[in-house]
Amino acid sequence: MTARINPYAYSNLTQPFIDYATKAAEESGLEHSLLDLVKIRASQMNGCAICLHMHSCEARKAGESEMRVLMLSAWHESPLYSPRERAALGWTEALTRLAGHPVSDEAYAAVAAEFTEAEQVALTLAIGTINSFNRLGAGFQLGHPVSRRPAQPRSYRRVMASAAPPPPDGHKNDAGAAFDALRPRLIRIAYRMLGSVADAEDVVQDAWLRWQSVDRAAIAEPEAYLRRVVTRLALDILKSARHRRETYVGPWLPDPVVEEEEVADDVTLPLMLALERLSPLERAAFLLHDVFGLGFDEIAATIGRDPAACRQLAARARTHVRAERPRFDVPREHGEEIAQAFFSASRSGDMGTLSALLAADVAMHSDGGGIRPAAPDVITGADNVLKLLKGLAILIARHGSDLVRYARINGLPGFVTREGDGMVQTTAFDIQDGRIAAIYIQRNPEKLKHLEGEALH
Repeated sequence: MTARINPYAYSNLTQPFIDYATKAAEESGLEHSLLDLVKIRASQMNGCAICLHMHSCEARKAGESEMRVLMLSAWHESPLYSPRERAALGWTEALTRLAGHPVSDEAYAAVAAEFTEAEQVALTLAIGTINSFNRLGAGFQLGHPVSRRPAQPRSYRRVMASAAPPPPDGHKNDAGAAFDALRPRLIRIAYRMLGSVADAEDVVQDAWLRWQSVDRAAIAEPEAYLRRVVTRLALDILKSARHRRETYVGPWLPDPVVEEEEVADDVTLPLMLALERLSPLERAAFLLHDVFGLGFDEIAATIGRDPAACRQLAARARTHVRAERPRFDVPREHGEEIAQAFFSASRSGDMGTLSALLAADVAMHSDGGGIRPAAPDVITGADNVLKLLKGLAILIARHGSDLVRYARINGLPGFVTREGDGMVQTTAFDIQDGRIAAIYIQRNPEKLKHLEGEALH
């Protein structure tokens, strides 16, 4: 096989080409089960959530095991795949990463050792077809994978802040002191609205720029003014964020916040996920009234609706999220005991202890963002979660997982670890009636950057 680059990285695919690729796969005798794995892995890498869901369902219907589907993004370390499948997956990754550059000799040697020349051609055609449609489906420019989450322009905002015209003499210190006193509360509002630490910091930085340029002598209540500014900026971001999350790869979880002390409100991680089901205005009305205690007159001025409409927005939101509000507080010590027991048992492969810790209807959410291996769907039921934990224990025994600290994460007990790939991970537990009702694992490195400097000591 002489072709050593992906010839389809920039081409517009036509139906005749699709037919040709399909025919080549059939004539070469490539196994359908192998092609299913290739389709799933390419969809994971390209970030096409629709394609990933479709191909995963197709594989399951064809008899593929749930564990092999779930562990596919970690195929390098998993013993579940044959040498032939591993060669095909390596070739898939090599071609999927291409932007007009040659593939590695190692990937080509592996595929050449396992496949005939006709099979190599058919496999390459299949991968080219999958990649092209994955990238179209994910909104990518062919051959140039785009970040799943737009880069946050924090450095730009800091530069702009330093370049902003200085306030008149005597007012600079007053402006900074007043704003700094409110900054933690403003960040909490923005974060509760957005679920992103980086976005919340950007919003508050924007508010600071506006605070510097406004006539502050004319503002009777600085806190109310800044709350309005932050809420409106967050609403603008939510409109685009909702679209990004519709095409997100796998389960979406908010950025983890490791809390050093008890937080006054009860916006835990399950509630933040419930807020995702609300419209932006419902979310704003609920948070500002039920969490931050603002009156409907101020909320009306903030979101541009009359007080009666704001009252209705908050009531609708309250109905939607009522089931996710904590029914009772889990004592901090008891929560940490459960987190410690889970960490020890999951690392040692003690399935008996894990089974005793889990509720029958436990749900496991893992967010890798399409960047790090993670389950593509929420895993439900104790039996299914235990199967996955058993597989993970094998990988952990081989590659390691070091405890950094036990902590409260978004109001829930949990822990921070550094995994075998050298990257940080957070695990949080929703505990109901003494058992773990939900597990939330954050693995997306884009959502963990802020922890590197603040939560690992």
